[in-house]
Amino acid sequence: MIKHLRLMTRLALPLCLLPLLLTGCWDRREIEERTSVVAIAIDKSKEHPDMILLTVQIPIPIRIAGSGAGGGGGGGGGKDSVQVMSATGRTVVDAFQNLQKRLNQELFYGHTRIIAIGEDAAKAGLNHILDPFRRDPEIRRLLWPIVVKGEGRELLTAKPILEQIPTVYIMTLIENGAKSGRIPDINLGSFFIDLSSRSRDPYLNYVEVNKDDIKWSGVALFRGDRMVGRLSERDTWRVMRIREKKDGGNIVFQYRDNPGHLATINTEFVSSKMKVSFQGDKAIVRIVVKIESNLLEKTFDADLMDSQTIKQMEDDAARYLEDNTAKLIGKLQHEYKSDAFGIGSHIKARHPAMWKKMNWEKQYPEADIRVDYDVRLRNTGMEMR
Repeated sequence: MIKHLRLMTRLALPLCLLPLLLTGCWDRREIEERTSVVAIAIDKSKEHPDMILLTVQIPIPIRIAGSGAGGGGGGGGGKDSVQVMSATGRTVVDAFQNLQKRLNQELFYGHTRIIAIGEDAAKAGLNHILDPFRRDPEIRRLLWPIVVKGEGRELLTAKPILEQIPTVYIMTLIENGAKSGRIPDINLGSFFIDLSSRSRDPYLNYVEVNKDDIKWSGVALFRGDRMVGRLSERDTWRVMRIREKKDGGNIVFQYRDNPGHLATINTEFVSSKMKVSFQGDKAIVRIVVKIESNLLEKTFDADLMDSQTIKQMEDDAARYLEDNTAKLIGKLQHEYKSDAFGIGSHIKARHPAMWKKMNWEKQYPEADIRVDYDVRLRNTGMEMR
């Protein structure tokens, strides 16, 4: 009897588990039954200001394959290899539903790589716009949210000739710039983290579109979830060296204050240290940025074997960076009131007791902030004699 019960138990257990294994595929869909969205644009509707204009970019696989089979490789296919469609709605989800009514297959967002946000929509606030993307498990946290000058859909309708799928061009523009340290590496996940932080203000990459020409033009600054302004490429590089310890772009400065004598250096290595002290309720912030660089170009004659000449170039570069960073600090504190350097995060981590007493949003514009640079020229290259 006992052996019989054991045998029945062994047979019954797999049968009980079998339904659990089968339920994992109840909602599956074949990839051929879905329409992949590679980019999304969100704007305020001009016709209906209280509504959202949603635009998606959908690749057309048969046209992509056809242009490649013709022997052309990657160029020139962007004009016909994607479909761009728009719909309006009271909310983002409502606009998605209205768009879905015009398609014979379900939209799939697992391949989405770009969210292009129009400037007006960014200035109105992003929390309600990005809320559905935070909740949808299909949306990747590694995609790129970008603020576009004008309307976001202009980015999706641009047709750069170097890629079959325009979104791939935009994606590689940002990715390669981030790898080289010239463009901030800001994905959706990191932006969500910054949005939820009270100790530093977020920023997003900012691009301009002129017909089929796409240009990275710095970053859009935020206070809370609202865009309050933007920084140029060079100001963005100064923020990156301090906040992200990234190289940024090349540095062009005057030698001995002569407008006709220009030198260009790159940044091979960057480090920054921040020290914060307090005078009463006022924060005293001192930041030191160390840069190791190579000389790329000069427009004047100089003896680069002379240590004094090298020292003069290092001092000129440091002074140029300090003067322009001081102007940047003034804009951040008084015009934008945006803590793009992340000073509040440093205070919160290093001075938690003081942080609990502070109202950083009000005290930030009054903080005494100074940035000093230590530039070292390591390589001057070859000279013609």
